[in-house]
Amino acid sequence: SVVVYESDLVTEVHAEFGDPAWIKQITRLIDGKDYVDVEYVVGPVPINDAVGKEVVSRYSTTIENDGIFFTDTNGRQFMKRKRGDPKVFGYDTPDFDPKLEPTSGNYYPVNTAMFIEDQSRSFCVLVDRSQGGSSLSDGSVELMIQRRLLHDDARGVGEPLNETDIGITPCPPYGDATRIGTGAIIKGTHRLMIGTKGANQARSQMDQAFSQPHIFVASAPRDVDIPFHQPGLSMLRASLPENVMIVTYTALDEEGNTFLIRLAHQYDIDESNIHSLPAHVNLQDLFPNQDIVSVTEKTLSANQDRSDWEKRRYKWNDYMKEEQSDDARLGLQTNVVVLKPFEILTFEISVSPFK
Repeated sequence: SVVVYESDLVTEVHAEFGDPAWIKQITRLIDGKDYVDVEYVVGPVPINDAVGKEVVSRYSTTIENDGIFFTDTNGRQFMKRKRGDPKVFGYDTPDFDPKLEPTSGNYYPVNTAMFIEDQSRSFCVLVDRSQGGSSLSDGSVELMIQRRLLHDDARGVGEPLNETDIGITPCPPYGDATRIGTGAIIKGTHRLMIGTKGANQARSQMDQAFSQPHIFVASAPRDVDIPFHQPGLSMLRASLPENVMIVTYTALDEEGNTFLIRLAHQYDIDESNIHSLPAHVNLQDLFPNQDIVSVTEKTLSANQDRSDWEKRRYKWNDYMKEEQSDDARLGLQTNVVVLKPFEILTFEISVSPFK
């Protein structure tokens, strides 16, 4: 069944598949947004016909991608993939015959985004969880959203991928590993975007789609006056540049005077004419109610000072340029740092008590 709902703010198309319906999909177009959200609910996947099933969402376009598609690696660099690539396992390995695994041999992990493009158009799908994806024919993008199998696929787990809502009895020799309950129900969202440059389109929304804000609410009696100290709270004094994300914001002491901060540049080189440029961030903007006392740059894992690591770093050749000193790199006089494309910087920052 298909039902269309329209208003001044949003248009939704509600569709159900199966008898009885076990796949539900809402396609949502919000006025003023440059994307389309496809929200799906799948399950319980029926197995009364004794046949396992793999459920995919496939989006078809007229883009001529010539078997090329791109998937991200942990939300960072986009990797170029080619359908039927005989060197899929590496260029120092024997050629792989794509005919042996025409479907699974072309599936790749998608952590946050996948896109196809040609000379003038691009189509991108953003996910809210890691999924497997591929482009099995030109112009198409598909992602596996659920699977329920009745036979072991010989991939190491030693049991069918048949997840149920209650669980499983103990494995041998303590039980027979029987699944209990009905099939699991999953819910997720794909965000669809079109444009001219796939990577640029994906970067603009991938963090919002994958890491949506958590909303917390609480209840109280109607006649109780809640003593709010302030009507709103922001951890920023000013907005960050559009190409910068706070990856870590963690207090290192109980007093809340020392913090571990990681800032990440979200665009790679040449992905955008604007957002692939270096970004400037004033660290003081991260502490609107406290003054910065000191800033120390750390290595990415934050287990040592960057300056100490640079001194011990092996110099591969005489032409290797020396890294800038902390003073030049951080701009300690102004607390302004510069992030190059795709760079992640880690800092330990000491601040004054709350004002």
